[in-house]
Order: sequence, then structure tokens, then C-alpha cells
Amino acid sequence: MTTPSALSPEQSPEQPCDGSLDTDVEQERAQEPAPTQAETPDTAPAGPDAGGRTETELRTALGLGPVDHVLPRAVRIRGWIATGVVGVIAALLRLIGLGHPKTLMFDEIYYVKDAYALWHLGYEGNWANNSDAAFASGDFSGLSTDAAYVVHPQLGKWLIGAGMEVFGPSSSFGWRVMPAIAGILTVILLTRLTMRLTRSPLLAGLAGLFLAIDGVALTESRIGLLDVFIGFFATLSLYCLVRDREWSRARLARRMAGTKPGARAPHATIRPWLLATGVTLGLTCSIKWSGLYLVAVVGIAVVIWDTLALRRVGARAWFLEGTVAQGVSDFFQTVPVAVAVYVGCWWSWFTHPLAFKHGWTAEQLEQGGPVPLPWLSSYVDDSLFQKINDFVAYHQQMYEFHVGLASPHTYQSKPYGWLLQTRPTSFFWEDKTQVPQTCWGGDCVQAITSIGNIVIWWSAVAALAAVVIIGLKNRDWRAWVPLLGYLGLYVPWFQYRDRTIFTFYTVAFVPCVVLVLVLALGMAAGLVPPLPGSKGAEAQVEALRKRQIGPGVRPWRGVGARFLGFGPQFGRTQVWTPPVVETDPGMYRIVETAGDADDDLEAEDGAHTVAVDALPRAEQAGSQRAQAMAELTGYGATTATAPDVASDNDELEGTSRRSPWATLKNWTSVPTWQIRSEGIFLIIMVTALACVAAAFWWPIWTGQNVSRAFWLYHMFLSSWI
Repeated sequence: MTTPSALSPEQSPEQPCDGSLDTDVEQERAQEPAPTQAETPDTAPAGPDAGGRTETELRTALGLGPVDHVLPRAVRIRGWIATGVVGVIAALLRLIGLGHPKTLMFDEIYYVKDAYALWHLGYEGNWANNSDAAFASGDFSGLSTDAAYVVHPQLGKWLIGAGMEVFGPSSSFGWRVMPAIAGILTVILLTRLTMRLTRSPLLAGLAGLFLAIDGVALTESRIGLLDVFIGFFATLSLYCLVRDREWSRARLARRMAGTKPGARAPHATIRPWLLATGVTLGLTCSIKWSGLYLVAVVGIAVVIWDTLALRRVGARAWFLEGTVAQGVSDFFQTVPVAVAVYVGCWWSWFTHPLAFKHGWTAEQLEQGGPVPLPWLSSYVDDSLFQKINDFVAYHQQMYEFHVGLASPHTYQSKPYGWLLQTRPTSFFWEDKTQVPQTCWGGDCVQAITSIGNIVIWWSAVAALAAVVIIGLKNRDWRAWVPLLGYLGLYVPWFQYRDRTIFTFYTVAFVPCVVLVLVLALGMAAGLVPPLPGSKGAEAQVEALRKRQIGPGVRPWRGVGARFLGFGPQFGRTQVWTPPVVETDPGMYRIVETAGDADDDLEAEDGAHTVAVDALPRAEQAGSQRAQAMAELTGYGATTATAPDVASDNDELEGTSRRSPWATLKNWTSVPTWQIRSEGIFLIIMVTALACVAAAFWWPIWTGQNVSRAFWLYHMFLSSWI
């Protein structure tokens, strides 16, 4: 026997997204102008006789909350408090001691020097041999005006160079401050994304904290490499994608209000958040080409979500409308936009004739050799023709380098070990011949190794299995948000069996690793509300009306939790299950007088529905169901409710007992009686262990002066050495 999960109630295959509004109280209704007559689809007059559907009904079908719903002020404030706290933690961990070591380490010898060249030549130039030590000491005379062959786009190096321009090119702090800022902003962004998905300040703060104290995210934020920028722009792309999903579905419900099933879908329109998604995807690709796969994955997800949204509202020819008409619009608002942004980020290359590969086409034409786009000469002038062919030829050469890179490296690793951190990358190592022998125990060394916080990474492996099941079996769109990151930024690396690749590439999708873990923990604790209108929410509403769940009664639990002794499990059969009330820890009794399904629902903390008894019996049932659905999905009561005059005690049939988690009421969007104690204890345990692990590996993440024995003590796996 199974029960709907707290994260993803069992839904129909077309189950749409949650439409939670921004915690800044930004209403989707205000984002879209009122529909004009030309934009309005085939409608029928709304009303009981016409059978037209209301906007509220359509929003529920699409998984959105009430039209004018606003998160409680206390929840919004706490959401921003959580964001600020984890932002400060991330800043302190990334900025303290950022200038150590004073030398160029790992691939800083390429990217930092290229960044300097970009800001001073406008293109990457060649450096004299053995220029690394001289560069670190402030001697930049090794740079020549000869163009260098580089294999990554320019945006990331422009960003690194911006920090060098502010703090000085000879400052090691200046080399690394922009990656540090990107890491801090990624923590803040993930916090807001989690807040939007779960409407829980507790889970949002937890996601930000986990990312702030992860070793991969931390070490990559303290070195002048490119990959941390991929993580930031990829997370920003997912955030914009979520915003677009909410915005487009809110617009669909608004445009189809008053229609009957089978009405024509509204015409495709410009979607600002989808355009923003295209822009951020283009910026991701402008750091490294690995962002290209994320463009494909996001594009497919947008078309699928739009098609299923049309199915949920019963639009005419929904499949063709979604895959063809809407799909074409989705394509032009993402892919060409991303391409335009990517090409635009090469502006410096186009404007500097001494940049690498300039003049190649002219030489080929003189020698009678082939060029990539010979047909273009009929449409553009000769100068532009040569630049475009030079640009394409340059990219062909870059592609050949990437697919053919097979030079062995001491710290190369294969993707199948990345999630378990079996071979982290050593960024810096100096032994007793280069470091002062001032550490306790002698034989001092300094090392920086990108070991992920193993509590987070190893827990996330188990969480990934749960979230994949939720995404595939229950089709909860929230589970697919981090899974899109895995599909676009992790899975593609498996095709490069012979290529030289490294574990530090995981920084691109470590926010998704953290989000998977937080969603699984939220599910275990009952902190993630079900989606409005989903089958699981409907089943729980029915159980709430029958007093099988509710204040004073144990919440829903799955088979595994029941097997471990965490409480009763309620099935979705028609057999009535007597309500179980906990009187003392571990002691229960059956409530004999809580029977009628049409009795007034008792809102949490003593709130009662106003004047329900004065309504006809059918309207009473509808009002009760609406109130129960709003409570379960975290959107508050949709009917008028009396002021909460009761204490924080939950009263049920004469039994008064305070909820053990009443203090969490303003830190989450679910009723306190839905919170599962075992899940809260699991969150506390994982968080405590992750913090201990962060303190334990901090010296190894930041290159502190430690003894060799101390360093070896931190190498849990032999493959880490």
C-alpha cells in the first residue's frame, strides 16, 4: 500500500507546476496586461448555464495557487532573513584569506594571464616562457602582442580581469575576487530558488547553508578558474525557467477563463522570463561550451511543460498547439537568443584584427583553399564574409581540441565517480621546502584540494534516487528543476570516455546536488506541500475531512517509515479508518465522536470557517474542501475565516496538546500537524554532520599550514592522495 509523498503527491502524467508567487509579493496577475479582444480565445459567457470555467478553477488545474495569494508577511521576512544569513556565511568563508597563496595555482596560469591580456590588448596574447612567477610578482613584461590560441570563450576571463582592474593585476586577491563574488551570489540565488519552489524559509536557508559549506563550491570560489561562473549562470537559468513556468501558466489560466473544455488555446506571446532564460543560457555557454547541453535540456523541458499545460486546461488540439505552435515560439525565445548573446560576448575578438585566426580566410582564398561558409559571399560584403568565416574556422579548431584532448593528468577522473567524490582535484601543494615549518608536529605542508563536503555529497546520492523516482513516477515538476541540471551539466560528460576531465567540473551543477538533497529532506519532514489540484492533494483533503489526518493526528507516512515504527499509514481505499489521536508520546486512542465528513473543518490553531452552517449542505462541502486544499497546499484559507483567538494548542475533541513543531509555523508553509518528527531529526543530523565536516576540512580547502600527518588524516580515501 502506498501513500502520496509530501514532495510529490501521486499525480496524473500531465500534472503541472506549482504556481507559488514570489516571496517579494510580486503577483503574476500584475505582470501581464489585461487581455485585448484580439488575444482572447474562443470564449463562452461564464456562468452556471454556460459551463465556463473560472480562472481559479483553471489555476488549480495548472497547479497554481489562488489569484491574489500572498505569502504571510512573517514567512516572507524570514525567507529574506535566511537569505541574508547564508549570504554572510558564504561571504566570510570565501573572502577570508582569499589572497593565499600569492602565486598562480593550477589553471590560473592560463585564465588569469589571459584575463590580463584581454583587458590590456583586447584579445588573448602569448606570454614568454616562465612568466608565471614574474606575473605573480607584478612583472607583466612577458606579454607579447602575438595572438594566443585559446579554447574557451572570453566572458569568464573578462570577469576575472574586472577584479584585477579594481584591486590591481599583481594582487592575488584581485585574481580571485570575481569567482568569490560569483560563488556568494550562487548561494543567494539557490536560496531564493528553493524559497520559490518550497515556500519554506527553513528549507531555503538549509539549501544556502549546504552550498556555502560545500568543499567543491568553496574551493572553486577561491581560485581564478572559469567553472564557478558556469554554476552561477546555470542556476540563474533555472531560476528564470521556474519564473517563466509560473508566468506562462498564470497567463494561460487568465486567457482561458470563461471557456469550456475544447476551446482554442491563446496565441503564443513574448514571455519576458523565457527571454531571460535564453539570455542566461547564452551567458552560460559564453563561459564554457559545456553549457550547450543545458540549452538543449531546458528547451525540451519548456516545450513539454507548455504542451502538458494545454492538456490540463483541455485546449483544442493541445498536442499540436504545444509541440508546434507554442514549441516554435519557445524555440525562438531561447535558442536564437542564447546564440545572439554568445556571439555578442565575442565582441572584442571581432573588433581587434590582431586576435587569433583573423586573416585566415584571406590566406585560404589566396591559396585556393576551402572556407567553412563559401556561399555567404553572395549576401555580405567581403570584410564581413572573412570575419564570419574566420570565426567559424576558429570554433572548428576549438571543437577539434576539446574532443581530442586525451593527455594524461595526475588528477583526471571519470564522471561515474564524481557524485561520490572518489578523485577530487588538487589545486595547490607545497611541502617543507617551500613553507615555514611552524605547524604543530613538524613536516609542514600546504594543500588545497577540492574535496566536496562528503556528508552533503554522499547523502545527495541517496536523495537523488528518491527525487528521480518522484520525478518519473509522480511527475512532480519541482523534482525536475534540479534534475534538469544533472541532465544538462553532468550526464553529457559520460560520452567522453577518453577525454581528460576532472571532478572540479561538478561545481557547475553542485547547486542542483544541494537542491536534490534539500527536497528529499523536506519530503521526509513533510515540509514540502503537495501541489494544488493534484491527486495526492485530493486524497489528503478527503482524509482530512474524515479526520484521518489533521490536528492531533499523526501525518501521512510511507511504507518505509511505517515499517520503522514512525506511525500509522493511511490508504486511499473507501474503507473508513478511525482517527488516531496521540495522548502521550507513543500512546494513542481512537476518537469516537469525530465522524461526519461534512462537519466543519477545524483550521489549525483554532480558526473556524465563518457562517458555513448557514450555507446549503452542498456548498458547505465545497467550502470545506476549498479550505482544506488551501491549508494542505500551503496557500492559506481561500474562504473567510474568523480571527485566530485560540492559543497555539491544537484542540481536538476535548484533547488539548501543543504541537511540538509549533515554532516552525512561520518558517514553512505547511500546517504544523503535517510535520514529521523523524524528518526534522534527519535534517538536524545531516546539518550538524555537514557543519562538522566543513570545520574538519577547512584547512585542506584553504591551504592552511598543517603537518603532513594532519593532511594524511584528512585523506579518507586512498584515491584522494
